[in-house]
Amino acid sequence: MAEPVQLGPDSLLWRWAGDNRIGLMGGPIGILQLLHPAIGAGVSEHSDFFRDPFDRIFRSLPRILGVVYDGPRADATGHKVRDFHRDIKGVDATGRRYHALDPDTYWWAHATFQFMAEQVADRYDTHRLTVVEREQLYREGIEWYRRYGVSMRPVPPDRASFQRVWDHHCAEVLEMNAAARWALDQVIGAQPLHLGRLVDRAAPLLRIGVVRRITLEPVRITTIGGLPPVVRQRFGIPWSRADQLELDALELAVRQAWRFVPFSMRWQPRALAGWRRTGRRLGRVRARPVAA
Repeated sequence: MAEPVQLGPDSLLWRWAGDNRIGLMGGPIGILQLLHPAIGAGVSEHSDFFRDPFDRIFRSLPRILGVVYDGPRADATGHKVRDFHRDIKGVDATGRRYHALDPDTYWWAHATFQFMAEQVADRYDTHRLTVVEREQLYREGIEWYRRYGVSMRPVPPDRASFQRVWDHHCAEVLEMNAAARWALDQVIGAQPLHLGRLVDRAAPLLRIGVVRRITLEPVRITTIGGLPPVVRQRFGIPWSRADQLELDALELAVRQAWRFVPFSMRWQPRALAGWRRTGRRLGRVRARPVAA
Protein backbone atom coordinates (compact mmCIF):
# COMPACT_ATOMS: atom_id res chain seq x y z
CA MET A 1 0.00 0.00 0.00
CA ALA A 2 1.24 3.47 -0.89
CA GLU A 3 2.62 5.70 1.84
CA PRO A 4 0.33 8.44 3.19
CA VAL A 5 0.36 11.61 1.11
CA GLN A 6 -0.35 15.21 1.99
CA LEU A 7 -3.70 16.65 1.00
CA GLY A 8 -3.71 20.42 0.62
CA PRO A 9 -3.92 23.25 -1.89
CA ASP A 10 -1.31 21.66 -4.14
CA SER A 11 -3.09 18.31 -4.33
CA LEU A 12 -5.32 17.33 -7.22
CA LEU A 13 -7.97 16.03 -4.85
CA TRP A 14 -8.41 19.50 -3.35
CA ARG A 15 -8.88 20.83 -6.87
CA TRP A 16 -11.90 18.67 -7.70
CA ALA A 17 -13.40 16.82 -4.70
CA GLY A 18 -15.11 19.88 -3.21
CA ASP A 19 -15.81 21.71 -6.45
CA ASN A 20 -19.53 22.58 -6.74
CA ARG A 21 -19.63 20.74 -10.06
CA ILE A 22 -19.79 17.56 -7.99
CA GLY A 23 -23.51 18.35 -7.89
CA LEU A 24 -23.63 17.26 -11.52
CA MET A 25 -22.26 13.87 -10.44
CA GLY A 26 -24.44 13.51 -7.35
CA GLY A 27 -27.13 11.53 -9.18
CA PRO A 28 -24.94 8.77 -10.62
CA ILE A 29 -22.94 8.50 -7.41
CA GLY A 30 -26.13 8.08 -5.41
CA ILE A 31 -27.44 5.40 -7.78
CA LEU A 32 -24.12 3.51 -7.78
CA GLN A 33 -24.16 3.45 -3.98
CA LEU A 34 -27.77 2.33 -3.76
CA LEU A 35 -27.14 -0.50 -6.25
CA HIS A 36 -24.65 -2.05 -3.83
CA PRO A 37 -26.65 -4.73 -1.98
CA ALA A 38 -25.50 -3.77 1.51
CA ILE A 39 -25.79 -0.01 1.01
CA GLY A 40 -29.21 -0.31 -0.60
CA ALA A 41 -30.43 -2.42 2.32
CA GLY A 42 -28.91 -0.10 4.90
CA VAL A 43 -30.45 3.00 3.34
CA SER A 44 -33.86 1.30 3.15
CA GLU A 45 -33.83 0.09 6.75
CA HIS A 46 -31.87 2.77 8.61
CA SER A 47 -32.92 6.07 7.03
CA ASP A 48 -35.99 8.02 5.97
CA PHE A 49 -34.89 7.72 2.36
CA PHE A 50 -38.27 7.13 0.72
CA ARG A 51 -39.83 10.15 2.44
CA ASP A 52 -36.81 12.47 2.31
CA PRO A 53 -34.24 11.18 -0.19
CA PHE A 54 -31.95 14.22 0.04
CA ASP A 55 -31.60 14.27 3.83
CA ARG A 56 -28.82 11.66 3.81
CA ILE A 57 -26.84 13.70 1.27
CA PHE A 58 -27.21 17.01 3.10
CA ARG A 59 -26.15 15.44 6.40
CA SER A 60 -23.26 13.36 5.09
CA LEU A 61 -21.56 15.32 2.32
CA PRO A 62 -20.08 18.18 4.43
CA ARG A 63 -18.38 15.71 6.78
CA ILE A 64 -17.15 13.51 3.92
CA LEU A 65 -15.57 16.54 2.27
CA GLY A 66 -14.17 17.56 5.64
CA VAL A 67 -12.06 14.40 5.56
CA VAL A 68 -10.27 16.02 2.60
CA TYR A 69 -10.30 19.70 3.55
CA ASP A 70 -10.20 19.88 7.36
CA GLY A 71 -6.41 20.03 7.58
CA PRO A 72 -5.10 18.96 11.02
CA ARG A 73 -8.62 17.88 12.03
CA ALA A 74 -9.20 15.70 8.97
CA ASP A 75 -8.42 12.36 10.66
CA ALA A 76 -10.80 13.19 13.52
CA THR A 77 -13.47 14.11 10.99
CA GLY A 78 -12.94 10.80 9.23
CA HIS A 79 -13.32 8.85 12.45
CA LYS A 80 -16.57 10.67 13.20
CA VAL A 81 -17.92 9.75 9.77
CA ARG A 82 -16.93 6.13 10.35
CA ASP A 83 -18.56 6.01 13.78
CA PHE A 84 -21.90 7.21 12.44
CA HIS A 85 -22.06 3.87 10.60
CA ARG A 86 -21.43 1.54 13.54
CA ASP A 87 -25.08 0.62 14.10
CA ILE A 88 -26.08 0.34 10.43
CA LYS A 89 -26.42 -3.42 10.11
CA GLY A 90 -29.07 -6.03 9.54
CA VAL A 91 -30.30 -8.63 7.07
CA ASP A 92 -31.26 -7.71 3.51
CA ALA A 93 -34.31 -8.88 1.54
CA THR A 94 -32.51 -12.04 0.40
CA GLY A 95 -31.37 -13.02 3.91
CA ARG A 96 -27.78 -11.81 3.63
CA ARG A 97 -26.28 -10.07 6.63
CA TYR A 98 -24.77 -6.65 6.07
CA HIS A 99 -22.86 -4.05 8.07
CA ALA A 100 -21.95 -0.56 6.87
CA LEU A 101 -18.44 -0.96 8.31
CA ASP A 102 -17.71 -4.14 6.42
CA PRO A 103 -14.50 -3.06 4.63
CA ASP A 104 -15.69 -4.06 1.14
CA THR A 105 -18.97 -2.19 1.61
CA TYR A 106 -17.34 0.91 3.08
CA TRP A 107 -14.72 0.94 0.35
CA TRP A 108 -17.36 0.84 -2.41
CA ALA A 109 -19.07 3.91 -0.95
CA HIS A 110 -15.70 5.67 -0.96
CA ALA A 111 -14.88 4.42 -4.46
CA THR A 112 -17.93 6.22 -5.83
CA PHE A 113 -16.57 9.49 -4.42
CA GLN A 114 -13.18 8.72 -5.97
CA PHE A 115 -15.01 8.20 -9.26
CA MET A 116 -16.90 11.46 -8.70
CA ALA A 117 -13.76 13.59 -8.34
CA GLU A 118 -12.18 12.10 -11.44
CA GLN A 119 -15.37 12.48 -13.46
CA VAL A 120 -15.67 16.16 -12.53
CA ALA A 121 -12.24 16.64 -14.09
CA ASP A 122 -12.97 14.47 -17.12
CA ARG A 123 -16.43 15.79 -17.92
CA TYR A 124 -16.69 19.33 -16.60
CA ASP A 125 -13.18 20.80 -16.48
CA THR A 126 -11.01 22.16 -19.28
CA HIS A 127 -7.90 20.50 -17.84
CA ARG A 128 -7.23 17.03 -19.27
CA LEU A 129 -5.68 14.61 -16.79
CA THR A 130 -2.46 12.97 -17.87
CA VAL A 131 -1.70 9.36 -16.93
CA VAL A 132 0.59 10.60 -14.16
CA GLU A 133 -2.03 13.02 -12.82
CA ARG A 134 -4.73 10.34 -12.86
CA GLU A 135 -2.45 8.11 -10.81
CA GLN A 136 -1.73 10.96 -8.40
CA LEU A 137 -5.42 11.73 -7.99
CA TYR A 138 -6.07 8.09 -7.18
CA ARG A 139 -3.22 7.89 -4.64
CA GLU A 140 -4.61 11.00 -2.96
CA GLY A 141 -7.98 9.26 -2.85
CA ILE A 142 -6.34 6.40 -0.95
CA GLU A 143 -5.29 8.93 1.67
CA TRP A 144 -8.89 10.19 1.79
CA TYR A 145 -10.04 6.65 2.58
CA ARG A 146 -7.22 6.01 5.08
CA ARG A 147 -8.47 8.86 7.25
CA TYR A 148 -11.67 6.99 8.07
CA GLY A 149 -9.72 4.42 10.06
CA VAL A 150 -11.38 1.46 8.32
CA SER A 151 -9.47 -1.61 7.13
CA MET A 152 -7.32 -0.89 4.07
CA ARG A 153 -7.62 -4.53 2.92
CA PRO A 154 -9.97 -3.94 -0.06
CA VAL A 155 -8.20 -0.83 -1.38
CA PRO A 156 -6.57 -1.36 -4.81
CA PRO A 157 -2.96 -0.13 -4.68
CA ASP A 158 -2.95 1.81 -7.96
CA ARG A 159 -5.26 3.33 -10.56
CA ALA A 160 -5.12 0.35 -12.94
CA SER A 161 -6.07 -2.05 -10.13
CA PHE A 162 -8.89 0.29 -9.11
CA GLN A 163 -10.29 0.17 -12.64
CA ARG A 164 -10.34 -3.63 -12.64
CA VAL A 165 -12.13 -3.79 -9.28
CA TRP A 166 -14.52 -1.00 -10.30
CA ASP A 167 -15.42 -2.79 -13.53
CA HIS A 168 -16.00 -6.05 -11.63
CA HIS A 169 -18.38 -4.36 -9.21
CA CYS A 170 -20.30 -2.68 -12.02
CA ALA A 171 -20.60 -5.93 -13.99
CA GLU A 172 -21.01 -8.49 -11.21
CA VAL A 173 -21.63 -7.10 -7.72
CA LEU A 174 -24.24 -4.35 -8.08
CA GLU A 175 -27.87 -5.45 -7.87
CA MET A 176 -31.22 -3.80 -8.38
CA ASN A 177 -33.08 -3.30 -5.11
CA ALA A 178 -36.00 -1.32 -3.76
CA ALA A 179 -34.04 1.84 -2.95
CA ALA A 180 -32.19 1.95 -6.27
CA ARG A 181 -35.35 1.22 -8.29
CA TRP A 182 -37.28 3.94 -6.46
CA ALA A 183 -34.51 6.48 -7.08
CA LEU A 184 -34.22 5.58 -10.76
CA ASP A 185 -37.98 5.78 -11.24
CA GLN A 186 -37.88 9.28 -9.77
CA VAL A 187 -35.13 10.34 -12.16
CA ILE A 188 -36.65 8.92 -15.35
CA GLY A 189 -40.17 10.06 -14.41
CA ALA A 190 -41.69 6.60 -14.03
CA GLN A 191 -43.45 7.64 -10.81
CA PRO A 192 -44.60 10.93 -9.26
CA LEU A 193 -41.75 13.13 -8.11
CA HIS A 194 -41.02 13.18 -4.38
CA LEU A 195 -38.21 15.47 -3.30
CA GLY A 196 -38.53 15.41 0.48
CA ARG A 197 -39.20 17.96 3.19
CA LEU A 198 -36.56 20.47 2.12
CA VAL A 199 -37.74 20.96 -1.44
CA ASP A 200 -41.28 19.56 -1.70
CA ARG A 201 -42.74 23.05 -1.67
CA ALA A 202 -41.42 23.38 -5.22
CA ALA A 203 -43.40 20.33 -6.39
CA PRO A 204 -46.46 22.25 -7.70
CA LEU A 205 -44.23 24.29 -10.01
CA LEU A 206 -42.53 21.13 -11.24
CA ARG A 207 -45.88 19.81 -12.49
CA ILE A 208 -45.82 22.54 -15.14
CA GLY A 209 -44.33 20.91 -18.22
CA VAL A 210 -41.88 23.60 -19.27
CA VAL A 211 -40.69 24.19 -15.69
CA ARG A 212 -40.23 20.47 -15.13
CA ARG A 213 -38.19 20.11 -18.32
CA ILE A 214 -35.94 23.06 -17.54
CA THR A 215 -35.26 21.95 -13.97
CA LEU A 216 -35.43 18.16 -14.07
CA GLU A 217 -34.16 17.28 -17.54
CA PRO A 218 -30.55 18.16 -16.57
CA VAL A 219 -30.95 15.91 -13.52
CA ARG A 220 -32.05 12.98 -15.70
CA ILE A 221 -29.33 13.59 -18.27
CA THR A 222 -26.47 13.95 -15.78
CA THR A 223 -27.68 11.07 -13.59
CA ILE A 224 -28.28 8.45 -16.26
CA GLY A 225 -25.46 9.69 -18.50
CA GLY A 226 -23.01 9.68 -15.61
CA LEU A 227 -23.52 5.97 -14.94
CA PRO A 228 -21.00 3.55 -16.43
CA PRO A 229 -22.47 2.15 -19.68
CA VAL A 230 -22.35 -1.41 -18.34
CA VAL A 231 -24.61 -0.40 -15.47
CA ARG A 232 -27.17 1.14 -17.82
CA GLN A 233 -27.07 -1.98 -19.98
CA ARG A 234 -27.31 -4.48 -17.10
CA PHE A 235 -30.37 -2.87 -15.58
CA GLY A 236 -32.11 -1.72 -18.74
CA ILE A 237 -31.86 1.98 -17.92
CA PRO A 238 -33.00 3.93 -21.00
CA TRP A 239 -30.39 6.07 -22.76
CA SER A 240 -30.48 7.28 -26.36
CA ARG A 241 -28.14 8.92 -28.84
CA ALA A 242 -30.15 12.13 -28.40
CA ASP A 243 -29.62 11.90 -24.64
CA GLN A 244 -25.86 11.57 -25.17
CA LEU A 245 -25.79 14.62 -27.44
CA GLU A 246 -27.71 16.58 -24.83
CA LEU A 247 -25.23 15.55 -22.15
CA ASP A 248 -22.27 16.42 -24.40
CA ALA A 249 -23.70 19.91 -24.91
CA LEU A 250 -24.26 20.39 -21.18
CA GLU A 251 -20.73 19.29 -20.32
CA LEU A 252 -19.27 21.64 -22.94
CA ALA A 253 -21.33 24.55 -21.62
CA VAL A 254 -20.17 23.95 -18.05
CA ARG A 255 -16.52 23.60 -19.08
CA GLN A 256 -16.57 26.87 -20.97
CA ALA A 257 -18.60 28.87 -18.45
CA TRP A 258 -16.98 27.76 -15.21
CA ARG A 259 -14.07 30.20 -15.42
CA PHE A 260 -16.56 33.06 -15.10
CA VAL A 261 -17.93 31.77 -11.76
CA PRO A 262 -16.52 33.74 -8.77
CA PHE A 263 -14.04 31.75 -6.69
CA SER A 264 -16.24 31.85 -3.56
CA MET A 265 -19.13 30.28 -5.49
CA ARG A 266 -17.11 27.41 -6.95
CA TRP A 267 -16.82 25.40 -3.75
CA GLN A 268 -18.82 23.40 -1.28
CA PRO A 269 -18.71 25.18 2.13
CA ARG A 270 -16.24 22.74 3.72
CA ALA A 271 -13.89 23.06 0.75
CA LEU A 272 -14.14 26.85 0.70
CA ALA A 273 -13.29 26.92 4.41
CA GLY A 274 -10.16 24.88 3.63
CA TRP A 275 -9.05 27.23 0.89
CA ARG A 276 -9.62 30.25 3.12
CA ARG A 277 -7.78 28.66 6.02
CA THR A 278 -4.69 28.15 3.89
CA GLY A 279 -4.94 31.55 2.21
CA ARG A 280 -4.40 29.87 -1.16
CA ARG A 281 -6.19 29.80 -4.48
CA LEU A 282 -6.08 27.48 -7.43
CA GLY A 283 -2.77 27.44 -9.23
CA ARG A 284 -1.59 25.55 -12.25
CA VAL A 285 -1.84 21.76 -12.02
CA ARG A 286 1.53 20.37 -11.02
CA ALA A 287 1.60 16.59 -10.97
CA ARG A 288 3.92 15.03 -8.41
CA PRO A 289 6.01 11.94 -9.21
CA VAL A 290 4.24 8.83 -7.97
CA ALA A 291 6.30 6.33 -6.02
CA ALA A 292 6.26 2.79 -7.35
